[in-house]
Amino acid sequence: MITNLNTLTKRPLLTTVLIGHAVFLLLLVVRFAGGLQALELYYYDFMLWTRATINKTAEKPADPRITIVWLTDDDQRNWGWPIPDKQLADALSIIIEEQPRVLGLDIYRDLPVPYEKGIDYERLQTLFKDNKNIIAIKKYKNEQGVHVDPPPILRNTDQVAFNDLPIDSGGIVRRGLLYLVDEAGELHEAFSMKLARYYLAKQGIYTEGDPDDPSVLMINGTRLVPLSPNYGGYVDGDTLGWQIMLTYPFALAQFNSMSLADVLNHQFSPHFFTDKIVIIGVRAEATPDFLFPAYSRFIDGDQRVPGALIHGYITSQLLQMALHESPPLSSWTEWQEIIWIWIWTVTGSLFCLWTYGHSKVSLSLISGSILLMLITYICFVYFIWVLLVAPLLGWIFGHFTMFRYLSQREKENRDMLMQIFSKHVSKDVAEAIWRQREHYLSAGRLVTQRLTATVLFTDLQNFTTVSERMEPQALMDWLNQYMEAMVKVVEKHDGQVNKFIGDAIMAVFGVPFPRESTDEIAQDAINAVECALEMREEIETLRKKWQEDGLPQIRMRVGIFTGPLVAGSLGAVDRQEYTVIGDTVNTASRLESFDKSIDADSACRILIGESTLNYLNHLFETECVDAVHLKGKEMMITVYRVIGRVNSLSIEKSQQDKLTNAS
Repeated sequence: MITNLNTLTKRPLLTTVLIGHAVFLLLLVVRFAGGLQALELYYYDFMLWTRATINKTAEKPADPRITIVWLTDDDQRNWGWPIPDKQLADALSIIIEEQPRVLGLDIYRDLPVPYEKGIDYERLQTLFKDNKNIIAIKKYKNEQGVHVDPPPILRNTDQVAFNDLPIDSGGIVRRGLLYLVDEAGELHEAFSMKLARYYLAKQGIYTEGDPDDPSVLMINGTRLVPLSPNYGGYVDGDTLGWQIMLTYPFALAQFNSMSLADVLNHQFSPHFFTDKIVIIGVRAEATPDFLFPAYSRFIDGDQRVPGALIHGYITSQLLQMALHESPPLSSWTEWQEIIWIWIWTVTGSLFCLWTYGHSKVSLSLISGSILLMLITYICFVYFIWVLLVAPLLGWIFGHFTMFRYLSQREKENRDMLMQIFSKHVSKDVAEAIWRQREHYLSAGRLVTQRLTATVLFTDLQNFTTVSERMEPQALMDWLNQYMEAMVKVVEKHDGQVNKFIGDAIMAVFGVPFPRESTDEIAQDAINAVECALEMREEIETLRKKWQEDGLPQIRMRVGIFTGPLVAGSLGAVDRQEYTVIGDTVNTASRLESFDKSIDADSACRILIGESTLNYLNHLFETECVDAVHLKGKEMMITVYRVIGRVNSLSIEKSQQDKLTNAS
């Protein structure tokens, strides 16, 4: 496990790229399965609503070239439904007198009303025939075979258009249908397209095909490209016929409009209809003709709008594109979108790798998400539909997956380090090591260090004799009581218990972090001597308790030496221990076992070397034993016995002097 972990540790960039590509491929599968289409379309709707809200706030008017006449509930109550031929003919006559550029009747009129053909019916048919700028509607045959014919007199003329609209899931209108080709190969034109074409013809602007691409429609130099099945956020969408995306210009703003009754009563200003596109449609609850435009899900109240209003929006959009007031909405190719998703997904993983060590993953995640949304919205303002959801999920899951990987790798590294250190250092030191782990890991083991430290050895005198007389369980309990007390003393003085050797304890002061100054080395030596003196106090307390419990009375010896040593992991890759080796360790061990007769009456004899003494700054009372050859050592070493702390001895001596003077 450590070897594999180390390989990944050495190649974080490669691992990051692999993780990013794994997330990217998963996203592509989900996207091409249609799993993200609803979210992409939801964001498209949100951008439409946002832009419409800004336009409304800026008080931009609706397209003044379009006027709508509404058949309302009041009109239906007055004249019934369908509206009689008389009232419809009267209204058309009044509007025609105002010389509109084109008049669109978004009402089915395949039968006379009332059903007997009379003078009003004939007058209505004459109006249709004599005014070539009147456009009537038909319903194209749907999958169920339902269709509605146009007015009989207009059949097979250029004054008929279908008013069918492609509807997305949820009844939402996001696309406009401009042309259809039936089974016989006959071309049929949409209501809004015919209105726009008639209006533009008065200005000498006509539609034509692109000689380089027969599928492209040209209007005054503007290229209109039909939707592909995977256009924008769509996946395998229904692109039957010739469709465009709707951008709803002037959504939330109002077209100039009035009711049919107002028209019949001449309650309109002069030139209200002159040179305009006039659409007559229905806005009545009694005969609902309502649809849901893409932006409507975000508005308060009734989210429905009349069908004639949708046709007004489409017509306005076509006029703006033809007159270069706004460009057609474009989108990237499939390959460009795939590259866009790839960039954000892989970059998300790389940013997580970079920010993970800086504890700024959340900031990276949030900042990148905001930046992506800002980019997509700015592109939409300039009429480019750029995917958001797929790259955003790539960015988020790239971060999340990489974060999980890094967290798991960190946990494994932590477990490895704690496995090495947990038995040798305090919890605080282990945490400190973890925070500086990069400096300590190499090839699955700790980096070997040369440093200066103080080593302390303890041993119990005559332990072998005592152990032979005690029951194993009692011996273990007695020894554990001693060890537990001494370990607490070592850790209290910032020492690290390195190992237990039978009844002996080896502790080190000054690892695993190398000391950078003489003062730090001196503090380790002082801590070690302070630790030994407190061990003396602790063993005296334990001896009293043992005496009460009938347990053996035993004394301990301590050897302390300061000097250079080597610290690191020792053992096989899968079984290691953190330890220190060198002459300093051997000398401390020899000091502990040197001449057992020295200070034989003390519960804890403490011997130190001269190198340790030089760091104590006269804080302790010591006594020179001798310059000796320690066992296995060629060079002589001066040995000192630690009597106690200078302050405590001075106080004791002062009290004795007072008693002497008093006597």
